[in-house]
Amino acid sequence: MKITFDVDNVLADSMTCWCRKATKHLGRVVTKDEIKSHKIVGSISMSPPEIFKLQDEVWTEWRDLPTTEEDLPQKLGLLKKSGFHVVIATSRPLRSINWVKKWLAWQKIPYDEFFAFGPYRSKTEIGTDALVDDAPDQIREFVRIGKTGFLYIQPWNRNVKMKKAIPVTNIGDVLRFYRLNE
Repeated sequence: MKITFDVDNVLADSMTCWCRKATKHLGRVVTKDEIKSHKIVGSISMSPPEIFKLQDEVWTEWRDLPTTEEDLPQKLGLLKKSGFHVVIATSRPLRSINWVKKWLAWQKIPYDEFFAFGPYRSKTEIGTDALVDDAPDQIREFVRIGKTGFLYIQPWNRNVKMKKAIPVTNIGDVLRFYRLNE
Protein backbone atom coordinates (compact mmCIF):
# COMPACT_ATOMS: atom_id res chain seq x y z
CA MET A 1 0.00 0.00 0.00
CA LYS A 2 1.30 3.46 -0.94
CA ILE A 3 0.76 6.40 1.41
CA THR A 4 1.74 9.95 0.48
CA PHE A 5 2.72 12.72 2.88
CA ASP A 6 2.73 16.41 2.08
CA VAL A 7 5.78 18.35 3.32
CA ASP A 8 4.75 21.87 4.43
CA ASN A 9 2.78 21.80 7.68
CA VAL A 10 2.41 18.02 7.69
CA LEU A 11 6.07 17.03 8.05
CA ALA A 12 7.82 20.43 8.27
CA ASP A 13 6.45 23.12 10.59
CA SER A 14 7.05 25.82 8.00
CA MET A 15 4.07 27.99 8.95
CA THR A 16 5.38 28.66 12.47
CA CYS A 17 8.68 29.77 10.94
CA TRP A 18 6.85 31.86 8.35
CA CYS A 19 4.82 33.56 11.10
CA ARG A 20 8.05 34.50 12.92
CA LYS A 21 9.40 36.07 9.73
CA ALA A 22 6.08 37.85 9.06
CA THR A 23 6.08 39.19 12.63
CA LYS A 24 9.49 40.74 12.07
CA HIS A 25 8.53 42.02 8.61
CA LEU A 26 5.25 43.61 9.74
CA GLY A 27 6.33 44.75 13.20
CA ARG A 28 3.40 43.00 14.87
CA VAL A 29 2.79 39.48 16.11
CA VAL A 30 1.51 37.12 13.42
CA THR A 31 0.20 33.71 14.53
CA LYS A 32 -0.93 30.56 12.75
CA ASP A 33 -4.47 31.28 13.98
CA GLU A 34 -4.63 34.29 11.62
CA ILE A 35 -3.92 32.13 8.59
CA LYS A 36 -7.15 31.29 6.74
CA SER A 37 -5.62 29.19 3.95
CA HIS A 38 -2.53 27.04 3.59
CA LYS A 39 -1.62 29.39 0.73
CA ILE A 40 -1.59 32.38 3.16
CA VAL A 41 -2.59 34.88 0.44
CA GLY A 42 -5.57 36.91 1.65
CA SER A 43 -4.96 36.00 5.31
CA ILE A 44 -2.36 38.64 6.13
CA SER A 45 -2.03 42.19 4.79
CA MET A 46 0.96 41.41 2.61
CA SER A 47 1.26 41.17 -1.14
CA PRO A 48 1.65 37.71 -2.70
CA PRO A 49 5.29 38.46 -3.68
CA GLU A 50 6.09 39.43 -0.06
CA ILE A 51 4.43 36.24 1.21
CA PHE A 52 6.30 34.04 -1.29
CA LYS A 53 9.61 35.76 -0.47
CA LEU A 54 9.19 34.89 3.22
CA GLN A 55 8.20 31.31 2.31
CA ASP A 56 11.42 30.97 0.32
CA GLU A 57 13.41 32.42 3.24
CA VAL A 58 11.92 29.77 5.53
CA TRP A 59 13.24 27.06 3.23
CA THR A 60 16.65 28.66 2.59
CA GLU A 61 17.12 28.27 6.35
CA TRP A 62 16.09 24.60 6.20
CA ARG A 63 18.40 23.55 9.06
CA ASP A 64 16.30 25.70 11.44
CA LEU A 65 12.99 24.25 10.26
CA PRO A 66 11.49 21.85 12.83
CA THR A 67 9.26 18.87 12.19
CA THR A 68 5.57 19.26 12.99
CA GLU A 69 5.83 16.64 15.73
CA GLU A 70 8.33 14.62 17.72
CA ASP A 71 9.58 11.24 16.52
CA LEU A 72 8.42 11.87 12.96
CA PRO A 73 11.21 9.76 11.39
CA GLN A 74 10.33 6.85 13.67
CA LYS A 75 6.62 7.10 12.81
CA LEU A 76 7.26 7.03 9.07
CA GLY A 77 9.84 4.28 9.63
CA LEU A 78 7.16 2.20 11.36
CA LEU A 79 4.93 2.56 8.31
CA LYS A 80 7.79 1.37 6.08
CA LYS A 81 8.57 -1.57 8.41
CA SER A 82 4.89 -2.49 8.29
CA GLY A 83 5.03 -2.81 4.51
CA PHE A 84 3.83 0.63 3.44
CA HIS A 85 5.45 2.37 0.48
CA VAL A 86 6.05 5.91 1.82
CA VAL A 87 5.86 8.74 -0.70
CA ILE A 88 6.76 12.36 -0.02
CA ALA A 89 5.05 14.93 -2.26
CA THR A 90 5.26 18.68 -2.22
CA SER A 91 3.49 21.47 -4.03
CA ARG A 92 6.31 23.86 -3.17
CA PRO A 93 7.66 25.93 -6.04
CA LEU A 94 10.28 23.96 -7.92
CA ARG A 95 12.99 26.51 -7.00
CA SER A 96 12.87 25.25 -3.39
CA ILE A 97 13.01 21.49 -4.00
CA ASN A 98 16.73 21.13 -3.24
CA TRP A 99 16.15 22.70 0.19
CA VAL A 100 13.23 20.35 0.84
CA LYS A 101 15.34 17.29 -0.04
CA LYS A 102 18.18 18.53 2.16
CA TRP A 103 15.72 19.03 5.01
CA LEU A 104 14.31 15.49 4.61
CA ALA A 105 17.84 14.05 4.76
CA TRP A 106 18.81 16.32 7.69
CA GLN A 107 15.75 15.16 9.65
CA LYS A 108 16.36 11.53 8.61
CA ILE A 109 12.82 11.22 7.22
CA PRO A 110 12.54 7.79 5.56
CA TYR A 111 10.71 7.51 2.26
CA ASP A 112 10.60 5.45 -0.92
CA GLU A 113 9.66 8.07 -3.51
CA PHE A 114 9.66 11.85 -3.81
CA PHE A 115 7.43 13.98 -6.06
CA ALA A 116 7.76 17.72 -6.66
CA PHE A 117 4.65 19.11 -8.32
CA GLY A 118 4.82 22.85 -8.00
CA PRO A 119 1.72 24.70 -6.83
CA TYR A 120 -0.81 23.91 -9.55
CA ARG A 121 -1.03 20.13 -9.86
CA SER A 122 -3.10 17.56 -8.01
CA LYS A 123 -1.46 14.90 -5.88
CA THR A 124 -3.98 12.44 -7.32
CA GLU A 125 -1.48 12.13 -10.20
CA ILE A 126 0.85 10.14 -7.94
CA GLY A 127 -1.35 7.06 -7.92
CA THR A 128 -1.16 6.23 -4.22
CA ASP A 129 -3.76 4.74 -1.93
CA ALA A 130 -3.77 7.43 0.78
CA LEU A 131 -2.77 11.06 1.20
CA VAL A 132 -1.94 13.01 4.37
CA ASP A 133 -2.17 16.75 3.62
CA ASP A 134 -3.23 20.03 5.25
CA ALA A 135 -4.64 21.38 1.98
CA PRO A 136 -8.41 20.78 1.83
CA ASP A 137 -8.43 21.05 -1.98
CA GLN A 138 -5.88 18.22 -2.29
CA ILE A 139 -7.81 15.99 0.15
CA ARG A 140 -11.16 16.80 -1.48
CA GLU A 141 -9.81 15.72 -4.89
CA PHE A 142 -8.28 12.59 -3.38
CA VAL A 143 -11.44 11.34 -1.67
CA ARG A 144 -13.51 12.29 -4.75
CA ILE A 145 -11.71 9.54 -6.68
CA GLY A 146 -12.31 6.99 -3.91
CA LYS A 147 -8.93 7.13 -2.17
CA THR A 148 -8.23 7.59 1.55
CA GLY A 149 -7.63 11.23 2.45
CA PHE A 150 -6.28 12.27 5.85
CA LEU A 151 -6.77 15.99 6.49
CA TYR A 152 -3.89 17.02 8.79
CA ILE A 153 -5.57 19.57 11.05
CA GLN A 154 -4.10 23.05 11.19
CA PRO A 155 -5.75 26.36 12.19
CA TRP A 156 -6.61 27.18 8.54
CA ASN A 157 -8.54 23.94 7.97
CA ARG A 158 -9.94 23.03 11.40
CA ASN A 159 -13.48 24.04 10.43
CA VAL A 160 -13.47 22.26 7.08
CA LYS A 161 -16.10 19.54 6.90
CA MET A 162 -15.60 17.02 4.16
CA LYS A 163 -17.39 13.72 3.63
CA LYS A 164 -15.06 10.72 3.59
CA ALA A 165 -12.00 12.76 4.70
CA ILE A 166 -10.38 11.55 7.91
CA PRO A 167 -9.24 14.39 10.18
CA VAL A 168 -5.92 13.72 11.94
CA THR A 169 -3.98 15.86 14.38
CA ASN A 170 -0.72 13.91 14.08
CA ILE A 171 0.89 10.99 12.27
CA GLY A 172 0.04 8.79 15.26
CA ASP A 173 -3.62 9.13 14.20
CA VAL A 174 -2.68 7.68 10.80
CA LEU A 175 -0.82 4.81 12.50
CA ARG A 176 -3.87 4.12 14.69
CA PHE A 177 -6.13 4.16 11.62
CA TYR A 178 -4.04 1.33 10.20
CA ARG A 179 -3.75 -0.20 13.72
CA LEU A 180 0.04 0.00 13.84
CA ASN A 181 1.84 0.13 17.16
CA GLU A 182 3.59 3.40 17.95
